[in-house]
Amino acid sequence: MNKIITKNLRKLRQGKRLTQEYVAERLGVSAKAVSRWETGATFPDITLLPEIARLYEVLVDDLFKADLQEYGKLSNRLVGVYCDTHKNDDFMAAAKELERMEREGSMEAADYRSRTWLYGTMAELCLRKVSEDFDKAMELSKDTDINYYYEMKTSKVIHRVDNLGEGQQCIDEQLQAIKESPENAGEWVCLVTAYYWAKQYEECYRVVKDAIEKFPEDQPYMYCIAGHVCKELKKYDEAFVYWEKHLELDPVMLEALVAMGSCYEELGEYEKAYEAWMRMLDKLIEFDDELSMKFPMRKAEECKAKMGK
Repeated sequence: MNKIITKNLRKLRQGKRLTQEYVAERLGVSAKAVSRWETGATFPDITLLPEIARLYEVLVDDLFKADLQEYGKLSNRLVGVYCDTHKNDDFMAAAKELERMEREGSMEAADYRSRTWLYGTMAELCLRKVSEDFDKAMELSKDTDINYYYEMKTSKVIHRVDNLGEGQQCIDEQLQAIKESPENAGEWVCLVTAYYWAKQYEECYRVVKDAIEKFPEDQPYMYCIAGHVCKELKKYDEAFVYWEKHLELDPVMLEALVAMGSCYEELGEYEKAYEAWMRMLDKLIEFDDELSMKFPMRKAEECKAKMGK
């Protein structure tokens, strides 16, 4: 083992074209100590190994490898580790090193390219994990809480359409599901959600009106989607009616109030927007949700400032 680390210390220093004096200064030891390490006369103090590894831009484990490879930069080594393991800790180590390089201004074009691969791969894995966890949540709730099951299925539809580009696939799957279970209101919610997120607004509008007529109170979220699609079609009066109905049926879900406040702001109706944000704030006070209060408070203050202009 001593022969391996002795060889690697010499190989790494020479590969970096560093003098023993420079290495000694960086590590706070004498040049004679560095020389003795490289001849096998002594072994570096174990507490120095992380500093030695960083100086030579390798991992501590690399110092003990008989087939040590030089990666040029520590970031390359860390990205290579993540490429092999796909572990979160290895991703964070590589990302942290690249961020350090960027702060110090040592990033080159190849390093930015390396980071695009690093984050792109992690994003792909995260998206896949999201789908897997939706499936697990649905599996665990299907026989115990059917409402939660369809809440998760609706969220998965949004994820697939918005993040994976599977809009038409989701629509086709939901049309088949409704063909098999036409009286299942949850499947209708998933269908109108798929149409909305796929930006097929006219068809969404037609289907959601039919679904609401068929299930007037079974699925409150249907009204929220109806309000969203009416907004996109500039049927504003109708949108607010649907959002209010959603709040009537499901006072806990505040998505409709967010939509109302935002829509009134876009229309320049700041007094009504202010009222919507204050209604949301009152709800959050009722729920004792202090953390979420900041958003409607800020939006209400912004609208109040604009009301006076």
